[in-house]
Amino acid sequence: MRGHIAIRRLEFVAGTTVRPEVRVFTQTHATRHPVPWGKLSLGDSVYMKWTAGPIVAKARVSGFRQFEAVDAATLRAATYGSTLYSLSAYWTQLPPQFSAVVVHLEDEQWFQEPVAVSGRSYGESWLCFDNDTERDKWLAFPTPRETTPPKVPRRRTRTIPHSVRFSVFRRDAYTCRYCGRSAPFVVLHVDHVTAWSKGGSNVVENLVTACADCNLGKGASSA
Repeated sequence: MRGHIAIRRLEFVAGTTVRPEVRVFTQTHATRHPVPWGKLSLGDSVYMKWTAGPIVAKARVSGFRQFEAVDAATLRAATYGSTLYSLSAYWTQLPPQFSAVVVHLEDEQWFQEPVAVSGRSYGESWLCFDNDTERDKWLAFPTPRETTPPKVPRRRTRTIPHSVRFSVFRRDAYTCRYCGRSAPFVVLHVDHVTAWSKGGSNVVENLVTACADCNLGKGASSA
């Protein structure tokens, strides 16, 4: 059986704020068959990875359908009964016609700790591996050098690592701590409790989830 990695954008993953839905995925392409067309089997393992972030969940393929030259309404009907069906932001951004794959999953497991990986998808949002060796090679961390060069003092950086960002999102149940709105219906940011300009750090305890409106509005009102 193959292994797969589905790479998802936070705003296009439906479900509750505590457990985003992993049990239904769709893949589309306007000019060719989308990956994983022709490469799915019942029982295949599928890992979910956030775009530019860690792997956060795993499930197994329980069924799938492939469509050629369909529209958003036809594809949407194939997801009826899932929370993805009601996620209007996803359906309205699809092109007029495309090929598609709908993947149904079961035995969903969300990891207690996100798994950071070093592999890159190079434009594809779904990766297929013919065997465990290929999958494990993509998941593996870079091999440490035999000789470690001397450490150079690093400048203090405001950039929050992806693994920290998603730890904050999960802790806060993908919900803005200021207004209570949640993903996937708003774009989420990570905000410093003690401002970076006042010495605040990037530790999880000094970070909270904020929607774009609250975060940008807070920044605009802070001198």
